Order: sequence, then structure tokens, then C-alpha cells
Amino acid sequence: MAIKYYAISIGLFGLLNCAAVQASCGSTFCTINSNLNEHGLSQPGWNTDLRYSYSQADILRSGSKKIAADTTGDEVENLQTSNKLITASADYTHDDHWGLTLQIPYVIRDHEHNVGSPAGTLVGHERFHASALGDAKVVGRYRQSLAEESHSQVGVKFGLKLPTGKKDFEWEAGGIPSEVTLQPGNGSTDVILGIFWHQATPGSDWDWFAQGSLQDSIKSSATFTPGNQINLDGGTSYAFNNKLSGLLQLNIQWNNKDTGTAAPLTPSGEASSGGRSIALTPGLGYALTSNTQLYGLLQIPVYQYVNGEQLTAQSTFSLGINHRF
Repeated sequence: MAIKYYAISIGLFGLLNCAAVQASCGSTFCTINSNLNEHGLSQPGWNTDLRYSYSQADILRSGSKKIAADTTGDEVENLQTSNKLITASADYTHDDHWGLTLQIPYVIRDHEHNVGSPAGTLVGHERFHASALGDAKVVGRYRQSLAEESHSQVGVKFGLKLPTGKKDFEWEAGGIPSEVTLQPGNGSTDVILGIFWHQATPGSDWDWFAQGSLQDSIKSSATFTPGNQINLDGGTSYAFNNKLSGLLQLNIQWNNKDTGTAAPLTPSGEASSGGRSIALTPGLGYALTSNTQLYGLLQIPVYQYVNGEQLTAQSTFSLGINHRF
């Protein structure tokens, strides 16, 4: 049964969420909550997680429609952004109620775009590469049991996203990009607030969860403030046997527009950040031992809407390993 309770946790898109698989140039990931201790019944102690995520944003979109890059004017046309994220997490459960999670990402990002001229000719091709630690998060939680017979719990989360990420990488040809979202860190301090519900009824092969979160900037630079974001997630897990479990969830996200003089704009001056998305996320979890599990998830957007013009991705893939001490 411990394996089954673990399975739902590796599929949870947690209340530590960043952005969706959309951004004007750069992109961040919905970070995966892969820790049993966060939502279900668990023993006090440590839990560690190491996860690799990949997303290729190469679909230019305006509103909900796909569009083609246009080099007939004197504007920049984004072509693609490759995002690789390695995330290390350490979680400590103090007792049945209190716990704390620290999450540190390492960002590897490559971006390229064309630059056109008023004469309608291609005048340049710029490339960008960044590889460094991103913005860390520390989030506490309080959990309370609702019904002992159904192993149902409800809880709240509260924490911070810290400005630990590097934000001064340059173009290959020199010069720091004006596009803040390309950098591993955006320089802001954000508050994270959330609620969650989890049920794992003894004797049933099914687990269920629902959760919601808000991330909002409380301190930022004079030139850039990231838009706040709201995440709503729900899903289920089914235990095929004592080792293998299937996962399925629905992820809904709203991102408000970034503000400030460094916030991305279209050539016409329209905001080119923020949007909303709905995605399905199937996955599998496999227990190597009673304390060590592998998991894989594939997030597939079924609806995407962006403000202005932004690069979007067809999917995001994550593979990770979790160990409980």
C-alpha cells in the first residue's frame, strides 16, 4: 500500500509551480511535485528528488492560433527556444502536520531568432545560450486529516521563490538581452500560497487529488515585474500492481502579463507575455525498491492562448528518481 500512496505523489503538479510551456522567448516549466510526504500519510524524515525536464518551444502563436514567422519588416522573429531543466529537491517532514521543501533548479537554455529590415530582407540571426542555477524555492506546508477511514487530507502551503538565478548571460555576439525571461533567473522575489486535497482510500487501487496555487511577486526590479500566476490541478493514480502505477491529471494555468520597461512587447507595442493553458498529463511510476521510485510524465497542451506573439511547445517531458530515507 505504501507504493500505491507514493504513486499519486509523483504525478502531482505541485504548488511550487512556475510558468507553463509558453513564454515570449524563454520558458520555464511546471515543476513536478514528486514527493509522497507532501500530501499523503507519511513517516517523519527526509525525501530527495532529482528530475530532468525537456521542452522545445518552436511554435509561434498569436492568441490561440499558430502563425508563421515574418521577416518582411524590421522586427525580431522568434524561431525556437530549447529548455532543459535539472531540479534537485529536498523535503523534510517533521510530523503528521508540518513539513518543508527546498527546490533548486539548474537551467540550460538555447534560443535563436531572426532580425528583419524595413526593406523586407533578413539582416541578422542571433543566438543565446545560458547554463546556470535558476531561482530557488522554499515552501512550508500544514496538513490536516479529514477522515481516517478514507485517508483523506487537506492542507495549505506558503513560501517564497527567491532571486538566486543568474540573470546576466549575453548573446553569442555580445550584449545582454532585453528579454528577461531568457535568463535562468528573473530577479524577483515571489510569494507562493496554495491549498490541496488528497485521498487514498485503503483497499482501493485509485488515489485522487486536487490543488490550487497563486504565485505573485512581492519584490522586483524597477524595470521588470513578472505577472502573477494561478494554477489549478486535479488528477488520479491507479496501481496496476505493487510496483507499477499509471498517472493522469488535468493542469490549468493563468499567467498575467509582465510589466515594466523590460517586459516583452510586439513591434506595435502590445504586451507579449502571459496567457492561459489547459493540459493533460499522463505518466507512469515504477518502484525500484520500497524507498526508491522512478517516474516519467508527458504534459500535452490541449488549449493554449498567449498575449501578443509567443513561442509555445507541443509537449514537456519529465523523468525523475525519488528516494525516501
